[in-house]
Amino acid sequence: MNKNLKFILITLLCIIGYILLSATLYYLETGPEGSGGFGSIWETLWYVLSAFFALGYEDIIGLTFAGKIIDIAVVIAGLCFLGLIIGNITNLLTESFEKRKLGFMGTKFTNHIIIIGWDNFAEDVATQLIGAGKKIAIMTASKDNIDLIYQKFDKKDVFVCFSEINKYFSLELLNINQAQVVFLNYGDDSEKLVEILNIKKQYAGAKFVVILDNPDLKDTFVSAGVTYVMSKNEIASKLVASYIFEPAVADYEKDLLSSAVSEQEYDIQQYRVVKDNPYAGKQYGEMFKELKALYNIIAIGINKKRETGTELLKSPDDEIVVNVDDDVIVIANGAAEKIMQKVFRVQEGA
Repeated sequence: MNKNLKFILITLLCIIGYILLSATLYYLETGPEGSGGFGSIWETLWYVLSAFFALGYEDIIGLTFAGKIIDIAVVIAGLCFLGLIIGNITNLLTESFEKRKLGFMGTKFTNHIIIIGWDNFAEDVATQLIGAGKKIAIMTASKDNIDLIYQKFDKKDVFVCFSEINKYFSLELLNINQAQVVFLNYGDDSEKLVEILNIKKQYAGAKFVVILDNPDLKDTFVSAGVTYVMSKNEIASKLVASYIFEPAVADYEKDLLSSAVSEQEYDIQQYRVVKDNPYAGKQYGEMFKELKALYNIIAIGINKKRETGTELLKSPDDEIVVNVDDDVIVIANGAAEKIMQKVFRVQEGA
């Protein structure tokens, strides 16, 4: 039986019993053997209610044997009822706390990153994202991960939801419609493809980032609607080859790939051009010179929005025009990041 329904039925039975006991006590105590202390049925009702909650009612008590038995029964029933109420309130508070801990109350994060599936790799990704000032909503199928995640990260930066991966309604709790991108970190390549296709049916506008084991499947995932597809081996092999051939360059690349935690550290940053951006409509060369001269920020590319998607221009010609919805890519340190956000009037990221 539903807990709430059970509580309602018990409460109704208590009310009915309260009325019957009050009527019986009034009848007994106003008879020949009674004290005559109960002047009316309303006074008796108030007396029983006071006894029920163990408050007492002046100096009025039942004098007949049956009346005393009823008094005792009322007090015992009142204690039991109070125990029932306190127990139910405790259960409700515990359930509410548990639901909140498991993420069943949902999050109000917006423009955040969703990570589906949690492991050491996802933790490393989350560390970099939080270092860049991003908020993260995480779906995990293990309750044990929840405490570990909240021990590692501040609750203002992360939200965790306990759910099986294929329960897509849980994505509503992660506020997927307001998310910037979804990083699917779950299963092998075939499982990832199936999950993406199923999620796309319900959330067509969702953007996905996927890391593949098999780089040959990249075109398949792009056709399925994945926005960004990478291969672990592809990234690792390039970095290893760079260490073998040009170790200093490899160190520089690794530092740029990570988020700038301190104001002195450098990384590669991306900023969307909005309507009130001071460089919207200006040439790339003019923007490059001003950013370098005024803020010591180096523009290294621009991601142009096209009708068929986007086109990444690395070190573009000076005559290229910076348009609204383009993404400007720069190298800057942590201190310059704040300047970029103020000048471009947006947060870092696409």
